[in-house]
Amino acid sequence: MKYTIGYIDHNKEVFNRLLGPSIKSLKGEFSVISVESDKFPAENYNRLVSMAKTPYIILTHQDVTFSSDLLERIDLTIDALDGEFGALGMVGVDKLGNYHWSELDRIYELDTADCCFLVIRTDNDIKFDTEKFGDYHLYVEDYCAQLNRIKKKSIYTISTISRESDPNFFLTESEGTFLNHHSCTVSTRGFCWGRYPEFRKKLNEKWPNIKTT
Repeated sequence: MKYTIGYIDHNKEVFNRLLGPSIKSLKGEFSVISVESDKFPAENYNRLVSMAKTPYIILTHQDVTFSSDLLERIDLTIDALDGEFGALGMVGVDKLGNYHWSELDRIYELDTADCCFLVIRTDNDIKFDTEKFGDYHLYVEDYCAQLNRIKKKSIYTISTISRESDPNFFLTESEGTFLNHHSCTVSTRGFCWGRYPEFRKKLNEKWPNIKTT
């Protein structure tokens, strides 16, 4: 078995409507683990990585849906990269500040990936920074910066078709391969909710010129 799917269990209605059915229809061998939302995401993600018994873990938000061939698409991406990567993301920004959603026939190298969906190697010798990013913002972007700036491991998109979708819009298998983020939090709170500006400043101080979604 190569893959573990890990998520933070904080909204059962969203899970039952979005991520849960996608996991149920997913093809291939994988395990599923979750943690309660009693800690901030960085600490929870470290917990999930430590719990995983497979070479790769998929860290996903609950408002994500995907087609049943997702693991096949990730396999194809890893093969195309000859296994040389630090993380794979649904969407992210390159070093010039250009946004890239995942595309079927092209893999983009990213500066950072968005936090909504991330595939990482469980042997990456780094952790999510719970000291500087002990809140709900930019913990994945900081992890990506550790990968490509310290460990010299690159971040890429996945060979699939990803997009931003309305929380109530669903694709079906008949419409082909897909990986969608339904942005349930953004739809109610906006993009820069909570303490985002404070943590964006911290990220810029730690990693000058970093690019994020």
